[in-house]
Amino acid sequence: MRCENPVINQILDAYKPMWSLSHAIALMGWDFETYMPRKGTEERGLANSQLHMLHKDLLLNKDFVGLVESAKKPGSLSDLERGIVRILDREITKQIKIPKELTEAESLERIRGNMAWRQAREKSDFMMYAPHLKKMIEIKKQIADKIGYEKHPYDALLDTFEEELTVNDLDKVFGALTPRIQKILKKLVDSGSPYCKESKLGKSKYDIQKVDELNHAILTLLQFNMGRFRMDVSTHPFTEAMGLNDVRITTRYEGTDFKKSISSTIHEAGHALYNLQCDQSLSVTPVEGGSSLALHESQSRFWENIVGRSPPFVQLIAPLIRKQVSFVNQATDDELYLYFNNVKPDYIRVDADEVTYNLHIAIRYEIEKKIFGDELSVSEIPEFWNDRMEQLLGVRPTKDSQGVLQDTHWSNGLFGYFPTYTLGNLVSAIIASKMRKDLEGYEEDIKRGNFNPIREWLRLKIHQQGSVYAPKVLLNNTFNEGYNPDYFVTYIETKYLGS
Repeated sequence: MRCENPVINQILDAYKPMWSLSHAIALMGWDFETYMPRKGTEERGLANSQLHMLHKDLLLNKDFVGLVESAKKPGSLSDLERGIVRILDREITKQIKIPKELTEAESLERIRGNMAWRQAREKSDFMMYAPHLKKMIEIKKQIADKIGYEKHPYDALLDTFEEELTVNDLDKVFGALTPRIQKILKKLVDSGSPYCKESKLGKSKYDIQKVDELNHAILTLLQFNMGRFRMDVSTHPFTEAMGLNDVRITTRYEGTDFKKSISSTIHEAGHALYNLQCDQSLSVTPVEGGSSLALHESQSRFWENIVGRSPPFVQLIAPLIRKQVSFVNQATDDELYLYFNNVKPDYIRVDADEVTYNLHIAIRYEIEKKIFGDELSVSEIPEFWNDRMEQLLGVRPTKDSQGVLQDTHWSNGLFGYFPTYTLGNLVSAIIASKMRKDLEGYEEDIKRGNFNPIREWLRLKIHQQGSVYAPKVLLNNTFNEGYNPDYFVTYIETKYLGS
């Protein structure tokens, strides 16, 4: 990319080595989760931390910082140029405040803690992991203090994942959302809704090879270009973008309840599409890829739930499912639809249905807020978790792997990440509402497997702009909305209660 402003061009040239290091770190991260032998942990931890240090050195190089400072001076910058400066200035401002030794300590603990978490999760023993969690929390508290905040220490970490997001924003979101969702859930359970009747389709064992073929067939149906994209298997499904032309997702196969694997595949493919449809001119720049984690999550949840669990989509993929999963041959399309949309208050977030999912996030948000407000110690987390799960969902974990050990995020130091999942759900419902008004043949297109109009709408409204605009600005510019829960509640009420 070449811009009109010569200083921006100098910035972009100097940014290429940083982009290359990020590319290498992303590739190593993908390998760590997929193919790296366990014994490679310590060496990978060292390599990873050193690459992060090199990246930080380049970012904070006085000549580079000087270029960014000079680009900030009043002058006529385009929106794209302003976006480049905004992203880099945010990162420089944060990294200048964080000492090298903290960056290195976090990077090392991320690798060690993640391996300890994996082993603790296998044995369902929180105490195996607790010292690593304690260490990571101490590091993140120091980082929050160094970055600084106006009202709550947690704000510093929230802003890292979602620009300008605060505890105040989230208290409003969860304050409005949680009681309304609890009310809908109670109505569904009390009325004996067909959505709450467990399907036998989730009980039978499936052939992993055949469901893998099914997932690839669904990706083909959704028009994914395997020249720029691939899918592998990992413990925890994720998406890793090395750039705009090498985006990788993973799924997982548990042997029963095949919808979990299909849903996680479609979910991660939604993330991937955001990168794949970003304007190619933004490649190897600070503004390639998604505007924020919430915007990213809105894409994955839109595809997984609003498209993937809709009647026309279930009808569309039903023949593909019957071809690969023999015991589905006896099931009608309606039975398949209810299976994909079964509502069941349960322990595991990644398997949660649309109705209960945000209650899982509310628990994690409350815990993180209390941790960084010094209201909750590491040893108290499992009990608090189990109590809140019982209060919000009516189920109580009987072992740590059902509760506090189920997510990888904390072992990776990703405090402040979880709330973006709920924001993504809210934005996905806003997108669906606006899209239905713009695309007359929306349902019919899905039924026929014609995803071009949907993909193009998303490309024009969101994807192509990368992260040129901050998330709150993008939402306001494109939809004249913020993180408004009303659309999501209306969507859930209409779908599940018919109101």
